[in-house]
Amino acid sequence: MSSTNPLRFCIVGTGFSGTAALVHLVKALIRTKRSSDSIEIITVEERSKNGPGFPYDYDELLPSHLCNNQAGVMSLYDNDFYDWMLENREFLINNHFELIKETHPLTPKEEWLPDADAFYPRALFGHYLEDRYYQYFDLAKDYNIDIVPYNGYSVTDGYRNNNKFYLEIINKRSGKPVKLDGFHRVLLSTGHWTVASASNSVTSKELNSPYPFYRVKRRIKQWLNDADGRKLRVFVKGMGPSGIDAVMSLVSDGSFQYNTQGQIVGFTPAGLCDHLEIFVGSRCGFFPAVRGDKPDYEFKYLTEDTFTELEKTVGHKLLLEDILSLIDAELKHATSDEINWSDVSNPKFTSAFEKLNYDKTCSVSNNLIHSILLKVRRMKFYRYLSGTEKQMYDKLLDTHFIRTAVPIPLSNAEKLIALFESGILKSVKMGYDISPNPIESDNGFELSYLNESGYTYIPIDAVIYASGQSFNLHSHPSQLVKNLLEKDELIAYEEENYVTGGVSLDSYDSYQVMCRDSKTGVVKPSEFIASFGVLTRFWQNERNFSAAFVEAAVWMAEQWSQLAKVEQDDINVRQSEAEIVD
Repeated sequence: MSSTNPLRFCIVGTGFSGTAALVHLVKALIRTKRSSDSIEIITVEERSKNGPGFPYDYDELLPSHLCNNQAGVMSLYDNDFYDWMLENREFLINNHFELIKETHPLTPKEEWLPDADAFYPRALFGHYLEDRYYQYFDLAKDYNIDIVPYNGYSVTDGYRNNNKFYLEIINKRSGKPVKLDGFHRVLLSTGHWTVASASNSVTSKELNSPYPFYRVKRRIKQWLNDADGRKLRVFVKGMGPSGIDAVMSLVSDGSFQYNTQGQIVGFTPAGLCDHLEIFVGSRCGFFPAVRGDKPDYEFKYLTEDTFTELEKTVGHKLLLEDILSLIDAELKHATSDEINWSDVSNPKFTSAFEKLNYDKTCSVSNNLIHSILLKVRRMKFYRYLSGTEKQMYDKLLDTHFIRTAVPIPLSNAEKLIALFESGILKSVKMGYDISPNPIESDNGFELSYLNESGYTYIPIDAVIYASGQSFNLHSHPSQLVKNLLEKDELIAYEEENYVTGGVSLDSYDSYQVMCRDSKTGVVKPSEFIASFGVLTRFWQNERNFSAAFVEAAVWMAEQWSQLAKVEQDDINVRQSEAEIVD
């Protein structure tokens, strides 16, 4: 490895996961790099900026779009997001106080200090990620590590040649293709994707994503022009974080009222939202619960940290029904028989509004439910289920785990309550029928939902889809993913004829993707490609928390930094052998 033949790495996608990879790779290389090593890191990102990616792009979000985790656990390492806010306090006060005010509505500018337990706007976290990307970009230069960013480019294809992996990229503005020289390792960290559909058409009354917020508002204006002066009925499909963001975008022209304690107590419609009726719905018909304080609770049944340890303790292989029984027993024990599993899967509330009013009290029961389901989810039991059980879990149960394990900030609950009370927002329970809902009708859409007497149907003018991530790789819009699948450089994961979604990985402890040898047809670990994030199998069931990106980034950084050391050692050996021959 010399200056004319550097060790070359590529990170495809520089959102949270790609930025975490870069930060930890630079850290690892600084620890292990020798002065003679020549290393180059290429980053490719479709957006104009590095760091925020899709979920945290501050140009596409409103201040009301909040992180679902507290600042203290939203970091690239340690407590760095909080530390960054503290370091940049004056700059944030002077330049981005609207993002601070969203979380601290009554705090005067000069008195603001970051709070590790607070929920900040995702746009603010996007500024943090961008800042850290360029900080480590500059730090790498100090150690003669070259980082070359390609922004505004999309990777379209990849292929192996002469023990390296080559990538083809295209400038999204000019359409000009560029071939990147061979890489020793490539990371796919492309993040969330939205299945491409005709709903992107200007004339359609559908949006396949609630982002960016300005597209939602622009489309609402167009739809209102066709409403002939009547109120426009908009249905937001999905009641998770993205669904809540969609609602906040729809009502952003209005204003929330606060009491002297900073609690939201009312809402006044204005502008576009004064002409809307907003319906929000999901299969269960409830929003996630509010995140409260972590309870001081000693587990009785789910006593181990991993699923395999739990199986050893129980003394037999655990099936899905066993896991639900253990959760049920733990819930009953924790709440003195007040709550069981059926209360989680079918909450005993008549409406989302009623449940929100209960949730905003930050009840101890909700906190216990959250802790119990979060723990069993982090045991990563999903990977040990049979294909049939995985299919059952995905169809019927994952929604309850996600809704309970990923709660919402209290301020979001207060806002939703105020919107219900103002009359602008209504919620529906769609049930678990697998048929399409809503369906197109002559004048728009027909939405079916459950009430006490069974299914009821109402007309809807427009739909915004916010019901979660697709994991079907064959519906991925990326030309790169399509081409790599076709060449068997990536393999969609499946077992027992059930396609769980996502890319196959080498093992549970690895992020190296599996590929198929073109000569033998044998499936084996790829020599070149690693991947983590939602592109990989089981990620949505086991690892959808910020700490998981950091854990994966550390793994990748250690693997790649060791490669640099091995490559240099091989060169030294060859040079020594050549000197002996001479």
